[in-house]
Amino acid sequence: MSLPLLSFSSKALRPAVGFDAYHALYATGADVTRTDGAFHAEVRAYRFNRMLVFERRLAGVGHDRDVARVRRDGFDHLTLHLLLSGTLVAGAEGEERRLRPGEILVIDTSAPQRNRCDDTHTITVAVARDQIGSLIPDPRAFHGTVLSQRVAGVIADLMISFTHRVEALTPDTSDQFGPVLGMLLAAALKGTPPGAEAVAALGQPDGGRRRKVEAFIEAHLSDHGLDADAIAGGVGISRTVLYRCFAADGGVARFIQLRRLERVRNVLRRRGGAHPLAAIAHAHGFSSEQHLNRAFRSTFGRPPGQFRSMIEQLRRAKDPGDGRTQPLNDWLIELY
Repeated sequence: MSLPLLSFSSKALRPAVGFDAYHALYATGADVTRTDGAFHAEVRAYRFNRMLVFERRLAGVGHDRDVARVRRDGFDHLTLHLLLSGTLVAGAEGEERRLRPGEILVIDTSAPQRNRCDDTHTITVAVARDQIGSLIPDPRAFHGTVLSQRVAGVIADLMISFTHRVEALTPDTSDQFGPVLGMLLAAALKGTPPGAEAVAALGQPDGGRRRKVEAFIEAHLSDHGLDADAIAGGVGISRTVLYRCFAADGGVARFIQLRRLERVRNVLRRRGGAHPLAAIAHAHGFSSEQHLNRAFRSTFGRPPGQFRSMIEQLRRAKDPGDGRTQPLNDWLIELY
């Protein structure tokens, strides 16, 4: 059995109709806008195990994920964008840059981003965070990082082979491609400066200590006794240094709560994840279901029960034109 395929082309459509169709196709993942020049879009997408591969030829179009959009859809996977030809200006919101052919842009979808495409030919890989999380402890630090052709050549070769060899692949033979990609990405990121925001943080005197603290927090997020005293004692630093490390995040308590909320959000996305909210709250360090409800709504704009319902609705989303499901909705949801 071959891998599932999705294809789209605006060639046979009038420009306005073609853009509307492309806009609808990507409505789940980004806000799509027209840019200068004639619009054109060709897309071929393949679904691997917890990984999606897109080969796209685009012109006159841009994709945006601002803060409001990021909070609304709650995506949390990683994407790698390999530019083969054309003009691609992309990156973390406010930090966009023009890529050179052969370069790879690393994007964390839990953070704002934008791009503009002009006669571009790209290969994009979207991979579930848990496929590479153990290999790259803090992927968020590399949001917006651009890997040069020299550093990322092997990754680029692999991404290209995903599209060139796809006819011979099956779900069974491609089952471990996500972790393989993660190993190569982890190797490429060694010695590579993180994105601009992370560089600013790591440039501070306490940058190394913060890394240790974050690792400790990640390992103890479900512990109801996780607080400043527990962290300071566990890592071996003073409370003063601890508070200084997280001053820009609104304090260490706020950082802990945000990471707990992000974990809860991931649980709510999963198929078959209809566990009672009270149990989810307790398992993730919240004092009660009400505590979780208030914090989740404040951070993500809607209560957790409503967020879970939204994800289920996306899975059942119908195309208003012909009543068939939009497979890209399902594919993206299956990354969680």
